[in-house]
Amino acid sequence: MSQIRTLLPLVVITALVLIAVVAFGGGAPVLAQPNLQATATPAANASGQTYVTLLPSAAGATRLLVITLSSDGKLNVVNDPIGSDPAVTQVGTWKADGDTVTLTITGDGKVNLAKAVTVVFKRDGENLVATEFDKSIFGDKPFTLYQRDAVEARLAALNQSYVTVDLAAGFPLDPFLVSVNGGGDVDASILNTNCKGFINGNPTVTVNWTGKTDLVRAFTYSDADPILVIQTPDGKFLCGDDTGTLVLDSQIELANPAAGKYNIWVGSSAAKQLLPTILVLTTRPDVNLGTFQLGQLVKRPPQPVTGPQGALQAKIVTEAIARFKGTVNALTASKALTQNVKSAGTLGAFDINFGDVKCNGFIADTPDFVFDISSATPQAAVFLQSKQDASLLVVGPDGKVFCNDDSADGNSNPLLKLVQPVQGRYAVFVGRLNQDAPVEGTLTVTTDANAAPSK
Repeated sequence: MSQIRTLLPLVVITALVLIAVVAFGGGAPVLAQPNLQATATPAANASGQTYVTLLPSAAGATRLLVITLSSDGKLNVVNDPIGSDPAVTQVGTWKADGDTVTLTITGDGKVNLAKAVTVVFKRDGENLVATEFDKSIFGDKPFTLYQRDAVEARLAALNQSYVTVDLAAGFPLDPFLVSVNGGGDVDASILNTNCKGFINGNPTVTVNWTGKTDLVRAFTYSDADPILVIQTPDGKFLCGDDTGTLVLDSQIELANPAAGKYNIWVGSSAAKQLLPTILVLTTRPDVNLGTFQLGQLVKRPPQPVTGPQGALQAKIVTEAIARFKGTVNALTASKALTQNVKSAGTLGAFDINFGDVKCNGFIADTPDFVFDISSATPQAAVFLQSKQDASLLVVGPDGKVFCNDDSADGNSNPLLKLVQPVQGRYAVFVGRLNQDAPVEGTLTVTTDANAAPSK
């Protein structure tokens, strides 16, 4: 038995668990009275494979079956009640006919059974699904044998969570939130008889925990029906489902959690669902499903950033002119106005309804530059010279709006030409196209008809 345990340690069992084994009732196969007349029937032209599965015993303990199909048609079965009685080894024969594989257990290698035990399987990719079997031995639900090589190949998946975080006792961001998609096609019931629903083969989140605390609480926050599974550092699986008749979210509490790695699965009540969910981790006794409100964490009023074209009124920029506190410069024909600007605006100019005028970029809630035209001029040009892609929005004294993104093909510097501009005050908003960084450059206002930014 030491050889079997070497080949399939607990981590392999765990990997097997994550490949959707279907749990069912029924006791372990029992050897009948000996019958020395039983014979073996070898199968030809078949390659040998080893299969594994986990089944519950009549006493509730998990038993591991390791079934080897030798290429000469011989069968070897190891029935190992994990953590309790010694393993039992049985032998027999097997044969394949197309997608049908028949196993016949004949005895223990020394004494044959009075009546052989036969199980018929159908191939399902790399695995075998039982279709005909003795329900008094194996229970009334079909079960699956998983090819061991495939199981071991998936061991690496246990360490490939979608999100990995390091948390220590007293972590400042408490509660800690992770946005996840819950669901999967792996039956979670094999992990623990209390587990329900379906999970993904990979953990949703892995938490590397250090330090000491009285309590860690994990729960889901969603508008769906997620389930929760946590594997503790000692390999145990904890499961959570509905916390009440009216609350479908799941919650698991860990008292005095040990340091180590915690694998967390956010699953779904039905197979192959995709449930947008917030996973909440907290050490605060006052934070739970009953008290947690996502909207109370950041109490900021709604602020327009992006949205459908024209969602905001044009007065949002005309009123912004009154908030300008800088110097207002007068444009003259003899001298151009220049100003170094830096804009990190968050208001989407494309969200503002300017009628037929379409604007681009993210602008600030106050102008970046204001100038006056106090005498008649045939034309005024406004442009920005910058290394970043930028836009310009200019509001005239009559409320008319001018916008530009690129001054020419291949030139991302914006240029606006105001033909016979009316006299009065003009406000200039510099827009950034990239929200990850501000736009910086030199703004120029001139009456020179040929002035333009360089590439």
